[in-house]
This record gives sequence, structure tokens and C-alpha cells, in this order.
Amino acid sequence: MSENNSQTAVFKSKRDTWITIFIWTSALLLCLFAYGIMVSPGPIIERLFGASIALLIGLIGPWFWFTTYYRITESSIHLHSGIFHKELNITDIKGVTFKGDGSGYSFAFSGDSIHIEVEGSIRGYKVSPLDRRGFMIALDGMSDHLQICEDDLVPLATS
Repeated sequence: MSENNSQTAVFKSKRDTWITIFIWTSALLLCLFAYGIMVSPGPIIERLFGASIALLIGLIGPWFWFTTYYRITESSIHLHSGIFHKELNITDIKGVTFKGDGSGYSFAFSGDSIHIEVEGSIRGYKVSPLDRRGFMIALDGMSDHLQICEDDLVPLATS
């Protein structure tokens, strides 16, 4: 489905202050380490190799920080963070709660996360959309088998 489709909603990840400080401090320290390698004595090839490795490692955190988002389409939720991608079929979702049990494969940069319980997954998935309410409303609009109940999405009650 095209990104421009009106039935697609994209949500950025909420980022806690502590994780932001950790990621950017780590990146800065690794850049300084790479600089230290470059100005040290020794063969230029070895220094370039060492500095390149340090810079690449230092860029991993910011890469995840910038590329974590969640896209809801008519049929799926696409979780994206750095090199990790997961597509969840909306029909496989058993429930979405604000108060998960703490487990789950994390695509979240915040402790204030939502737990998505999925058919076939023992642990489920954690996400931390900046607009939590909008995320739940968009997901509710795309699913025929879930309904909003207080702050959660639960299976429709069968009569």
C-alpha cells in the first residue's frame, strides 16, 4: 500500500528523556573515541579502520532513534526501528493494552508503552506512539474484531 494512501496512518515513537540522553551521549563518546584514534600515532590505515568502526558503532543508536515509527494500514501494522521490521496482520491482533505485563519484543523508546498481543506470538510487541490515543483510534478504525474499551482495544463482545 502506498504511503500516500488516506487509509495509512504513521505514528512517531515517543522517546523518554533518559533514553535520549543515553543514545546521544553514547554517540558523542564514540565520535570522540574515533577522533582519539585518528590523532594517535600509528599507521594511517589502522587508524582509519579503527575510527571507522567506532563511528559506525556510534551511529547505531541515533539510527534507531530517528527511524522508529509505526504505520497502520487497512490490513496491517508495520513496526519499524533501525534494521528491525515487523508486519502484524490486524486480523491476528488479540488485544492492545496500555498496561502490558512488561514482556514483548520492544519497538518502544519509552517506558510508557502499549502492548500488542498477537495470535501466534507468546510475548507480543511493545510500541510507544507519541499520540497513543490517536494510535488506538486508528487501529480501532481498521479492525472489525476489536473495540475500544476504556484505554484498551479488546475483542468485540459476542452476544
